[in-house]
Amino acid sequence: MTTHTLEADLDASVSEVIAGWERPGDLREQWRIAARLGWTAILDDLRADAPERDLIDAACGAVTALGRGGIALPLRQTLVARAGSPLSTVDAIAVHPAAQGIWAPIADVRVAADGSAFAEAGRDLADRPYSLVPPTEIPLRLTALSEVLRLQEMLGAAKGAVAEARRYVTERVQFGKPLTAIPAVRTTLGQLKVDVRQLETVTHEVRSRLFGDDGALAFALATAREVAATAVPRIAQTAHQLHGAMGVTYEAALHWRTRLLWADCDEGARWGDDGTDAVPVEESALWSLTAPGSPGGGTRP
Repeated sequence: MTTHTLEADLDASVSEVIAGWERPGDLREQWRIAARLGWTAILDDLRADAPERDLIDAACGAVTALGRGGIALPLRQTLVARAGSPLSTVDAIAVHPAAQGIWAPIADVRVAADGSAFAEAGRDLADRPYSLVPPTEIPLRLTALSEVLRLQEMLGAAKGAVAEARRYVTERVQFGKPLTAIPAVRTTLGQLKVDVRQLETVTHEVRSRLFGDDGALAFALATAREVAATAVPRIAQTAHQLHGAMGVTYEAALHWRTRLLWADCDEGARWGDDGTDAVPVEESALWSLTAPGSPGGGTRP
């Protein structure tokens, strides 16, 4: 749905690099490659007062490619952390209260909501790492940026999962015909396509409103979260239904994508302002927010 050059370029570049990576591979080695190629620093120059959409496009391209390839790296979390605070090292795994995910325990740097960075992590009685985040309010724009990258990772993983399922039912032959010759299989593939398109549509609508009116952005975020919560588990379940038992084997490529889908969908917890107070309650104003690229939405010209 997008023709943004930087997004397509980063998507293609990252896809080429990770094509030969093992799943799961050496996390630290893969992370060093990502840092050396500049993926972790894409949003370092992002400014709240003069946002660069091209930087957002590039970050989305990289995150989407990793998700589609089934590669679990803390790139989106680190991008958000680096956008919220300048960090001196490009190879540090960083987390921010708006985008911690499962990576907080192994992070090299933890960025507080006010942008300050602190490297130390405490240990509880069972010697498990933890961090206490100051209860500073997180700006809506940073929360939205984190959600955009989470949605992009899910979108990439969803496309990768559907591609694997489609490949399987195309190559698998029963009674002399591929499984795609069965009407029910073709119908299910069509349902998957609809779910992916819905996820893609709401993701790009949030991106189009990222630097516009607060109410329009908050409405798009709420819609995207609702669509993702419904569509993402269905995509994962349906892909496995089509692929059969082979999809959960260690050698199969499908489960690396679906595990990302379920993990991202379950990430769940929200930090900071969700912006719902900015959504109008009047009927006419609320209806205006349902149109793609609504007024004040900050759409790309």
